[in-house]
Amino acid sequence: MFYGQGDRMTGQRQAPSGGHIVLVALFSMVVSLSGLLTVPPLDRDESRFIQATTQMIESGDYVRIKYQDRERNKKPVGIYWLQAASVQSFADIEDRPLWAFRLPSLLGVMIAASFTYVAGCSLFGRRAALLGAMLLAAAPVLAGEGSIAKTDAALLATICAMQAALARILTARPGEAIGKSALGFWVAMGLGILIKGPIAPMIGVFTVLGVALWRWQQRAGGDSAGDSAGDSAGDAGGDAAAFGWRARFRPVLGGAILLGMVLPWAVAIGVATEGRFFSDALGKDMLGKITTGQERHGGPFGYHLIALWLMFWPAALFVPQAIRHGLPRWRQGPFLFCLAWLIPSWLVFEVTSTKLPHYPMVLYPALSLLIGAWLTAVPKADYPIMRWLGAAMYLAVGAGAAYLIIYLAGEYSTEGVLIWHYVASGLLLILSGAATALALRKRGVVALNVAALGAGAFAWITFEGVLPTLDHLMLTPRLAEMLDAHEAHPLRDDTGPIALVGYHEPSAVFTLGTDTRLLRPEEAAVWIIAAQGRAVVVEQRTQDAFLAALPAGREAVAIAAIDGFNYSNNKDMRLTLFRLRS
Repeated sequence: MFYGQGDRMTGQRQAPSGGHIVLVALFSMVVSLSGLLTVPPLDRDESRFIQATTQMIESGDYVRIKYQDRERNKKPVGIYWLQAASVQSFADIEDRPLWAFRLPSLLGVMIAASFTYVAGCSLFGRRAALLGAMLLAAAPVLAGEGSIAKTDAALLATICAMQAALARILTARPGEAIGKSALGFWVAMGLGILIKGPIAPMIGVFTVLGVALWRWQQRAGGDSAGDSAGDSAGDAGGDAAAFGWRARFRPVLGGAILLGMVLPWAVAIGVATEGRFFSDALGKDMLGKITTGQERHGGPFGYHLIALWLMFWPAALFVPQAIRHGLPRWRQGPFLFCLAWLIPSWLVFEVTSTKLPHYPMVLYPALSLLIGAWLTAVPKADYPIMRWLGAAMYLAVGAGAAYLIIYLAGEYSTEGVLIWHYVASGLLLILSGAATALALRKRGVVALNVAALGAGAFAWITFEGVLPTLDHLMLTPRLAEMLDAHEAHPLRDDTGPIALVGYHEPSAVFTLGTDTRLLRPEEAAVWIIAAQGRAVVVEQRTQDAFLAALPAGREAVAIAAIDGFNYSNNKDMRLTLFRLRS
């Protein structure tokens, strides 16, 4: 039973178990390791991030963020610093060590799952916290984001740390020392700002406002859904005065921490770019995403609700029942904490014009904890319609995942569909069917374990088994191999920069070097004759224009070519290496 005392929430608060934290961290690491070493740099976001980090290391300028000669005034500097620290600690930038750029994301997923568990211990107790954290770690979106070098996994880590500190602050007993939790709350928020701007403060503010609503209804008449009005009335005097919110949150200390963490770089980047960073990041990037679907990433209201079943696949088995269980209990502090974390920010993501399926990932921990709370409810409430709805959605997505393995191999792999693809698809179907059957028989905890195992298996099958074999999609790695085979790779063969015409993907810039020239056909014709030994890679659609632009008497010879599919623009491509006839 959850109840309120004065200004604090109490409930099944238990100290975190070190063994549980290790288990959660290891499980999330194992799931997210899939693809970290084998999947090539992805276009376009990941490659833009790692290329900008590469240029920071090469130039020694850790204030400005640049992609080749253009300013990249979109996200703050935090993720670039993390990636640069990882690369410089564990590898050599000249080797383009993709795994080292991705380590902060892997660590971010491990931290996020661990702090989800810590938050759950404060709100619902250890068992519910462990189930919720394991479910979060198994989410396909976490497996994906944890194995690529972007902001989202690191941002999730800061938000989970912030919310875990907030949960401990709000559930602290009178007289309990909370200085470290308050410090952790503000430091985590500051890190979140440095990584992705306003997202962490937005979630923190919405959660605090939700808890303020809880305090208001507590004082207005007590909690009719299981809270103890008598306890609340008895403690609302001295405890509330001595243990009020101002003392809990340390706002003066918090403001000083945020200013100390964010202001130095904000001033430095403002001076270095003459204010362009803020006009671009706030005016063009952030406000642009709110009002228009940038880079064709739009979607209707409800887009993220539909994507939830795919991005958080194992949780689909339990989401309807957990929401049905949690909503009527919103007056109980721990439930309201999770709902205030989840619902307002979800609505913000839904009304924002630019939509990508991973955006609400920062809200999935709250949903995970609500699922854990429902699974451990005694007696556990049963909602038959919601149980069948969740089972149907979960099984449908599982069947789709099994089919996806066969489809990808048949469509984009030279070898086609092999026997192990059918075995892997069959394994997914078996695990999905077993989890569904267990859930329908009200064996929720066992069903969660099977669903988490299925999601982990899907991550490894997809990222380690399937994606590396889809050679038709691997244009940049195959381009690098072609150049190396003909002694034209700028980094491996020391031949100087190469020019690309019609294929300007960021993965190619990262793989072939910062000085790679991205040219139009006419520019490439001028460039190739300006110095002896230069090479140009030309996409077939621009080939005639390139050859026609060469001056009379100069002839470009096709040395080699590769064919593939560019998934960034959904086009088949043929890339041909040209050199001048001597």
